[in-house]
Amino acid sequence: MLRIFLIVSVLLFNLVGVANEKETAVLDNLVKKFEANPSDPQTTIQLLQELKRQGKSNCDFVRRYFETQKESDYLKEYNWRIIRDFVDDVNAPQFKYLFNNQAKFIQSYSKDDVLQKLDDTFVGFLEKYYNTNKVEYNKYLEVLKNTGYEHYDVVEDYFYIRQLRAERKSEDYFYKARKLFRYFPENRKMIKEITDGALEIMNDVSRLKVIQLWAGKTVESKTDFDAIYNYVLISEKCGFDDVAKKYAEIADSLAKKSANQALMERAKELLKIVG
Repeated sequence: MLRIFLIVSVLLFNLVGVANEKETAVLDNLVKKFEANPSDPQTTIQLLQELKRQGKSNCDFVRRYFETQKESDYLKEYNWRIIRDFVDDVNAPQFKYLFNNQAKFIQSYSKDDVLQKLDDTFVGFLEKYYNTNKVEYNKYLEVLKNTGYEHYDVVEDYFYIRQLRAERKSEDYFYKARKLFRYFPENRKMIKEITDGALEIMNDVSRLKVIQLWAGKTVESKTDFDAIYNYVLISEKCGFDDVAKKYAEIADSLAKKSANQALMERAKELLKIVG
């Protein structure tokens, strides 16, 4: 048995090594292409996508690419795509240009897309201060308010809903949740957090069904145990028994694969709940 385990371990180690070598080779090739022509948007986008996939910083490449671009060309589709998908610093010149020229971008692209990009970036910036430095958080929020930004209330409510949860104001919580779902449709972290809050303070099944619908986005990958756990609970509360059972089994399988005792206990709890 030990020999079989060792053989399997060696094979897995070798497979991981091969995969890592392939990733390195792909990235090295894209970097070489970028170095040869840092003004090429197609190569730059491919490189930035690969860096994102591998969880590596893109700051230097974004900066060097935009050094080759005229500010007046930021409105071009490929540059908008790079700004939208890869520029997340509120102090970056490209983000400041986007903020100061919202109307121009909205004329070329959808208003929802432009405001969603701005909202996401402001939220990401403020998130760094919300739990660690409320003085700085309030200062920057006030600065944003004073700019007259159209979606200031959206950004503010991203954080305000946490206060409503703490105060157990379920009705206000629900209406803020619907608003945030509308403006942050792909923010799975936020949806997961709102689902957790709904389970804690909400009892109205008709409203829980709205939250449950959105919570489905958090379990698409079937890899986030906490998201699946909440999804089972909210589905069971809404009377969606088949869905609850299906995802309770997925949670159980995930917990067993992890060999984490705490997760396995929670998975057992779910299986008991769904019967």
